[in-house]
Formats: sequence, structure tokens, C-alpha cells
Amino acid sequence: MTMALRAVRLTAMCVSLGLPLSACQAFLPRDETPVIPVSLAAAPPIGSSGQKLDAQGFPMIGHKPRGAMAQVSDEEVTKTETQYSRRAAGNARASDAGYRRDVAELQALAARQQAEADRALAAPAEDASSRAR
Repeated sequence: MTMALRAVRLTAMCVSLGLPLSACQAFLPRDETPVIPVSLAAAPPIGSSGQKLDAQGFPMIGHKPRGAMAQVSDEEVTKTETQYSRRAAGNARASDAGYRRDVAELQALAARQQAEADRALAAPAEDASSRAR
């Protein structure tokens, strides 16, 4: 009797799990064509990485390129270096003066806040002493 009862329970459990899962098939696509999400469809195409490929299109691992990629000229490097060094020198002078000005402003602000805090702490003590009289 217990074997029959177990078989009935097992069958009922399989049916109760199988029916909801079989209903999910209606939401799946009916054909096997892949669906590309809109965010990926708008992505720019991927350019060549420069990896050498064999006749079948597979990458040739370990093969070095025959020539170097195009390099910038020496004149362009010199021009860029001088441009950056001029900017760095100008920023160093400007930032040093700006730093000293910012420090002075912050020190003045700290002094004002300290004076206000001292006055605020002294005022309640005076009020309490006058109330006690």
C-alpha cells in the first residue's frame, strides 16, 4: 500500500511541476533565429586587431607581424614634449601661488570659526551664572 501511495505522490508531484514548466514554452521563440538586443545592435563594428589569420580565418598564434605599425615622427614628439613642459612650468607657478592663497583663506576661516565657537561656548556659561543669582 505504501508503494502505491508513493507512486501516486510521485506522479502528482511530477504533474504539478511539469504543467507550469510546459506553459513556459509559449514565451520562447518558435524559430531558432538569434535575437540581437538593441543595445548591441547599435554598437560600432570591431576593427581589426592586427592578428595574422590563416586561410580559414583562425588566428595564427605566435606569428609576429612582419613590419612595425606607423610611428610618429621625431618632430612631432619634440613638439609635444615642449608643449607639455611649457604647460607644466606655467601650472607649477600658478598652482604654487594659488596653493598659498588657498591656505591663507582656510587659516582665516579656521580662526573665524574658532572665535565664533569660543563666543558660543562662553555665552551659555554667562547665562547660567546669571540665572543662578
